[in-house]
Amino acid sequence: MRIAICDDEAKDLYALRAAVEKYDGVGILEVASFTKAADLYTENNKHPFDIAILDIEMNAPNGYDIAEQLVAQETAPIIIFLTNSTAYTIRGYGVAFRYLTKPIVQEQLNKALGAAICEVKANRFIFTTDGISHVIRMNDIYYFEVFNHHTVLHTMDKEYTFRATLKEIVTDLPNGYFGSPHQSYLVNFVHVKTAMAKELHLTNGAVVPISRRKQQEFEDQLHAYLGR
Repeated sequence: MRIAICDDEAKDLYALRAAVEKYDGVGILEVASFTKAADLYTENNKHPFDIAILDIEMNAPNGYDIAEQLVAQETAPIIIFLTNSTAYTIRGYGVAFRYLTKPIVQEQLNKALGAAICEVKANRFIFTTDGISHVIRMNDIYYFEVFNHHTVLHTMDKEYTFRATLKEIVTDLPNGYFGSPHQSYLVNFVHVKTAMAKELHLTNGAVVPISRRKQQEFEDQLHAYLGR
C-alpha cells in the first residue's frame, strides 16, 4: 500500500514519517515523502497513492489546493489533512477523510491511518490464481462471468480466470455496488451504460444478458444503487 506524506517543514515531515513508520512496524507500507504538494501530485499521476497525508498551510499550491485536484481523479487517494487550525475543516468537507492537528500525536495518527487503510481495503478485490495474489480496484472491475466452475474477471486492463463461484465472490464485494442479472454474471453498477429488458450494455462495450428470473431483482438493485 502506497502512502504519500507532504509537509514543507523538514522537522515536521521527519516527525510525520517517523510516526507512520512506527505505526507500520513490519514495513508493509511504502512511504514517499514530499516537501511540495505539486511534486506529490506529479508522482501520483505516474503511480497513484492509496493514501495522502498533507499539511494544509504550505506555499502555493498548498495541501488543500492539491487535494482538491487529487480527489477529482478516478484513482484518487484517501486524503488526511494536517493543520494548525480549524479554518479548513468546513471547507474541506468532501475532500478530507480525516484531520490531524500538529504536532502529530501517535495515537491520533494510528486511528486515522487504521481507518484509512480499512477504507482502501474495502475498495479492493483480492484473489489468487496460479499461486499469484492480485489486488484490483473496485472501479476497475467491469463484471464477473462463470464458465464450468471457473470465474472470468473482466477488468479495465485484462481478464483473469480463477476458481470461485459467484456466491463466494459476492461475500468479498461491497454491498449495493454489484448485481447479478443472470446466474452466470455479476456486474459492477458503476459501469452499466444502458439497461434493457433482456440485456445490459456496459461502458467497455460488453453486452450482458438479463434472465427473466433475475430481471426484477436486478432492476431493484440497480435503482437502489442509482438512488443512493
